Amino acid sequence: MIESRRRRLGAWGFEGVDYPVPTPLLSLLNERLGASVGLPRAAPSRFEIPPPTPLPESLGNGSQEPLDRLAHARGQGLTDLVRLRTGTVPALPDAVLRPSSEAEVEAILRACAAAGVRVIPWGGGTSVTGGVNVVPGDKPLVSLDLERLSGLVDLDERSGLATFLAGTFGPEIESVLGARGFTLGHFPQSFELSTLGGWIATRASGQESLGYGGIERLVAGLDVVAPAGKLLIPAFPASAAGPDLRQVVVGSEGRLGVVTRATVRVRRRPPALVIKGTLLPSWEAGVEGAREIVQRRVPLDLLRLSDAAETGVALTLGLRKDRARDRIVRRLLSLRGVTEKSCMMLCGATGDALQESLAILKTHGGVAVGASPGRKWLADRFRHPYLRDSLLDSGYATDTLETATRWSRINELYERVRRAFEEPVVVLCHVSHPYEDGASLYFTFFFRCPRDPEEATSRWAKLKRAATAAILAGGGTLSHHHGVGMWHAPWYESEVGRDGLRLVEKVAAAFDPTRILNPHVLLDPTDRLEI
Repeated sequence: MIESRRRRLGAWGFEGVDYPVPTPLLSLLNERLGASVGLPRAAPSRFEIPPPTPLPESLGNGSQEPLDRLAHARGQGLTDLVRLRTGTVPALPDAVLRPSSEAEVEAILRACAAAGVRVIPWGGGTSVTGGVNVVPGDKPLVSLDLERLSGLVDLDERSGLATFLAGTFGPEIESVLGARGFTLGHFPQSFELSTLGGWIATRASGQESLGYGGIERLVAGLDVVAPAGKLLIPAFPASAAGPDLRQVVVGSEGRLGVVTRATVRVRRRPPALVIKGTLLPSWEAGVEGAREIVQRRVPLDLLRLSDAAETGVALTLGLRKDRARDRIVRRLLSLRGVTEKSCMMLCGATGDALQESLAILKTHGGVAVGASPGRKWLADRFRHPYLRDSLLDSGYATDTLETATRWSRINELYERVRRAFEEPVVVLCHVSHPYEDGASLYFTFFFRCPRDPEEATSRWAKLKRAATAAILAGGGTLSHHHGVGMWHAPWYESEVGRDGLRLVEKVAAAFDPTRILNPHVLLDPTDRLEI
């Protein structure tokens, strides 16, 4: 077991870790959005926390400590942070249960089903789609925290298969595997704070998915416990024995059952990842370069293309310590044809694939800028979410949304979503998960945050609805790797169709006939963006 660090309550990450807003970014937001005043932050110990609803004795001794309940009331979306820091959380779990075995999970689910107690499975609590949020209701609710269901069960080195309990966090997975010379290679931005079970439940993608694949490709076998049964899916290399039940579970967000353990495909740990940057003359040139690299099957582990706005911010932050050097570098780049429309692409690999990708990008007008941008990105990649809290302290809100579409639609969808933000916002975008037939688009947007939490939530909800409508109208998926959760659920039917939704509902009813498992995610069409 790796040494644990204390999580911050009402903010992203660990205590003692911070990411102050860089002065150039603050200046940009001030210039584009106007000056703002920080969102108040109240001490959690001063919140008015209602007493819990009494629970059946059959559920045992869960934690009903007020701050423990508060810490399990919301995920890590923007409005979750707003609610938690202002003390306006609308509902809390009545207890936090921490089973230490699969048998205990089974017993808890049976007892909850018999007593009509709602259950929210909890891994790392990093959902940014309302996937673990407590909704007010007339039935009691418990948070099922799997942190004690953790650790390596078995490592089959010859087959490249490792079995872990579902509550194992990312750093422990890599630490245990690394000691034996292996890696899973799954590094989402929430890597330090999220669990294997959470990755499976949300169909997560890591930042090196181009080389390793998303979690759906890495999962070989699963154990899933539900109120009305149990799935034990063996780890075969392949099988034609009916539908792939692994893929029924992956992305089910706790509605079908609780993942208790998983067997994943691991590989020998490669040499350290090397990432090099190239500046492309335009977004369109960058997209074409990315498409050619992937369709020619250049074996990269990572490809990330930032649009001009995101590139400008990155360059400003990367050069902020030396303005004289900044001017010299920008002058040299301009002589090589780099303009304000240029877009940065990062390519990462451990072998000769880098040279091949750089050669392809050169034919698209790319200018190689070396390994410095890649080193900077690697150093900060798990720290970037801390900026959200620092920005709220300065009066600015930031959130993300992501989608994916085919290459033939990507430029149109990119423009459509950017235009959807009607009120003053700053919008950045990048491609970070390319495929042979298309790629993801990951948008980051900033706006002035009202000091009133209700007004802040309402403003965010308006932007979220507009962007989601643009994504669906432009032929994009509702979610590439953040899941559906509660906030995307109203639009889920528009992607899978009425009969597709009915099929998922039938499967959920078979495993959870009393609808106690995370009932407000995935299949509940109620718009709860402002809760």
